[in-house]
Amino acid sequence: MSLENVSMVAKIMMPIMFLAVVLQIVGFSTTAWVTTSHSARGVSHTFGLGLWRRCVSITLGGLLNGDQCIPTASDEVTVNGQTVKIKYPSWYRGAEAVETLGLLAVLAAMVLHFGYVLLEELRKRAIIMGVLALSIGAAVMIAVGVIIFGAKYEDKIIRQNVSLPAGFTLSLSWSFGVCIGAAVLAIISSACAGLEMKNTRLMAD
Repeated sequence: MSLENVSMVAKIMMPIMFLAVVLQIVGFSTTAWVTTSHSARGVSHTFGLGLWRRCVSITLGGLLNGDQCIPTASDEVTVNGQTVKIKYPSWYRGAEAVETLGLLAVLAAMVLHFGYVLLEELRKRAIIMGVLALSIGAAVMIAVGVIIFGAKYEDKIIRQNVSLPAGFTLSLSWSFGVCIGAAVLAIISSACAGLEMKNTRLMAD
């Protein structure tokens, strides 16, 4: 394994792609796409919704008194031994789907690129073309997911399902922003892959 013949662009891409994967995994799996909180008479309620879970924390007198998370993967959940039907809208399921595809694409792009850099037999133009295609696909899928979620997160169906009192507003939070960061890094990776393709063509000529 020798890196002597690997371009600086290809080397720079490695940490960028790794960070993109880490950010997408964090944003994908955490419950702070939207949040809200309110306090009354010394009791504070904090609510967070992600792609796969929603969580409610209750703080009494400055101490965490209760913390409950419910998965959103099913329209039926069991709470205290009772089955409760919760309807999540189609746009929410769509956001889950494209963010999943985005995660798979950026992960595949990273694996393929690491192979391109570390294994001399994989340093072919076709491989970097695959990295480029996967990086573009990842950027598009992740961006589509955050656009859908950002445009629809105040949907009345979501408010009903989380039993949010009138007057309280949901706010986009850090998990949402982390996925935006992953999309930006995937775009940067795409640009780098394009430069690397140009370099390999020039070397072939």
